Amino acid sequence: MTTLFDDPRPIEALGDLYANIWQVCYVTSDLDRGIEVMSARLGIENFTEVPTEGATFAKDGEPKQWDVRVAMGARGGPIVELIEPIAGEIDFYTRFIPEHDSHVGFHHLAVLVPLGDEPWESVERLLGEQGMGFAYTITIPDRARLAYVDTTAELGHYLELCQLQPADTEFFSGLIEGSA
Repeated sequence: MTTLFDDPRPIEALGDLYANIWQVCYVTSDLDRGIEVMSARLGIENFTEVPTEGATFAKDGEPKQWDVRVAMGARGGPIVELIEPIAGEIDFYTRFIPEHDSHVGFHHLAVLVPLGDEPWESVERLLGEQGMGFAYTITIPDRARLAYVDTTAELGHYLELCQLQPADTEFFSGLIEGSA
């Protein structure tokens, strides 16, 4: 049986990223209210707030202050992430928060990149060939290396590239297995 976190497809063209989607992310101005909306309307009842302590955040390679609350949930499939931007470099989140009553706005699709420097650098080169790059990066020691690619002009959302260490894939697999 294959799982969401089996070895990601090698990325030879940017379209290969879609084969590796593992998460859909929404942003909200109130994480607790966003969780209520996703639970009541969509039946995603197992949201777990995850820590961001120790993460380093950069915009265009320059370290920036960044403060967010993050929760993850699932309902038998890809992870659903909710982010509440709080302070610092957060405009790229807040512009997606709707002003109407839903309290959540679509922000990005997250895709797995095979572990290691070579696959990461290869994707970065492919992006560069298309005039794109890593707009924002996040490193969480011993957990994840993440990069946001600004595809809002073409697609209306960001793509988040993710290299997840085994502890994180085990955590996310547990969320999926424990969901409805």
